[in-house]
Amino acid sequence: MDNEFLMPGKFFVTDKSVIVETVVGSCVSVCLYNVESGEAAINHFLQDVPVEKEKVDIGQYGLTSTEHIINVLMAKDPVPDHYVAQIFGGAALVEEGQAGSDIGSKNVQIARQILNVHRIRIIREEVGGKRGRCIRFNTAMNTVFCEFTDRLEHQNCVQ
Repeated sequence: MDNEFLMPGKFFVTDKSVIVETVVGSCVSVCLYNVESGEAAINHFLQDVPVEKEKVDIGQYGLTSTEHIINVLMAKDPVPDHYVAQIFGGAALVEEGQAGSDIGSKNVQIARQILNVHRIRIIREEVGGKRGRCIRFNTAMNTVFCEFTDRLEHQNCVQ
């Protein structure tokens, strides 16, 4: 099975069996899976919504990135009941009261909101807290291994 590492601000959509790995802190990853076709998608976004509407990098924002992966999958199968989602990340890595201390919770909120709009059921959430998470998404089985990490680098994920 192929392995992919998903960098912040990126997304990955596939109909193949792949292990997609990423490390999130206040960022969030949404793992989508079509239970009928086996197609899957994952994103890794940094902020909830873009401040400026022009020249937006869709992968950077929960609003645009989550919409994009949903739209790509639903272009082939538009039935919301065929999809399930898992959400990871959204930690509070900045001390409360400091600028940016609510980024993680805002990221989780936008992911939930977009999934709700599209009527996609969330089957698992591991969000919040004060530590990052290493996640490994097996697109063949819709399983996600998730463990806490204090270092937000790729080589610190379990292989």
